[in-house]
Amino acid sequence: MALQGQAFSDHLAHLEKQIDRYQGLLSGSKRLYFAEDIETDYKLHSSSAFMRSSRNVLSFGILFYLSFGVSDYAIGNEYKNTLWFIRVFIAGALLTAVTILFNRQLMRWVVPVVTMGMIIIGLSILVFINILDEPYSYAYHFGLIPWQVFILISLRSFLRPIILASTTVFISYIIFSYNQDFQSYNSELDALVDTARALFILFWVLLLAMGIYLGYLMERDSRIDYVKNHLLALEAQRLTLLSQELHLLSTTDALTGLANRRHLEYCYNNEWRRAVRAQDSLAVIMIDIDFFKNFNDQYGHQAGDQCLRQVSEALMSYGQRSGELVARYCGEEFIVLLPKMSLSRAQNLAEGMCRKISNLEIEHKGSELKKVTISIGVAAMIPTLQDQPDKLLRESDRMLYLAKANGRNCVMA
Repeated sequence: MALQGQAFSDHLAHLEKQIDRYQGLLSGSKRLYFAEDIETDYKLHSSSAFMRSSRNVLSFGILFYLSFGVSDYAIGNEYKNTLWFIRVFIAGALLTAVTILFNRQLMRWVVPVVTMGMIIIGLSILVFINILDEPYSYAYHFGLIPWQVFILISLRSFLRPIILASTTVFISYIIFSYNQDFQSYNSELDALVDTARALFILFWVLLLAMGIYLGYLMERDSRIDYVKNHLLALEAQRLTLLSQELHLLSTTDALTGLANRRHLEYCYNNEWRRAVRAQDSLAVIMIDIDFFKNFNDQYGHQAGDQCLRQVSEALMSYGQRSGELVARYCGEEFIVLLPKMSLSRAQNLAEGMCRKISNLEIEHKGSELKKVTISIGVAAMIPTLQDQPDKLLRESDRMLYLAKANGRNCVMA
């Protein structure tokens, strides 16, 4: 239902304020942080998108990590069972977490838990390196590269989790690498190992820097898309609201808030055709405020307008069923359109209207009863194809004329 008056203005002002706010966010999206309320909504939105797109990717990555158990048995020697147990335990725990967490109730925990899972996998590789003797442990150093690539793929639009997981394991590797006592073979081999380790760390740094930059770009684009989608939704709401208001203005009488004559004629023609097809009764109640010219002359046009509004407000309670309509016909005349209603029921309804307006006790010194009253003409018929649509309106107008001639403040049907 369209909003009216102050409610419309307030709702439109709120929408425009929201639109201005989100437009301002487009220029501030480079900081990768919104105001608290929007940031909370964005995190829920991004977590939901992450759940839809990443469940299979994460499951595949965990199974890929588990498949490296082959290397545990190939080069693990006497530690192979220990390595395999650690790998199976971690993979099982992470697959269970993916199964449990990927639902809407726990959506906010998905990204933090995935980040923690990535850190655990990375640190497990360092544990494997520590358990094995050289040179078998060297093979596991290279396992950190696919681990780093998988972080960049799975957490692609979450820059902070990428940085947290990557730097935690990278710093742990640096500390571990330069504090572990490696078995010395000869000076040339030791120098080669040190050089390879330095190059490996340099390659990892470059990969990490590239990943962080790409993560920044992807999260920035994700935030921009989020803002643009909200702007589109807000603009759609605004257009809908303006469209409703335009429809309301084109179909509503500005003074009384009732349907205007143009809308009445449109609805009347539709109901007439429907009644012809269905062979249903159609009733019309025509109302006129008694001695309204005298009221305007006595109290002025502003008071007359207020009287029209009071009478209209009282009449609004009628015509509540589907297809029923209360409209201002012209000046001080009103029409109530009542589909599927017999003449006797319409007459009873009209008599209730008469009493309701009389009970308002609106002062009218120019009337015989010294208060505002109405006269009503009622007509009803089951129209046929041979009848003209205005026949019912002419009949209700004739009944209204008889009501006035019969002393006013009455109903003729």
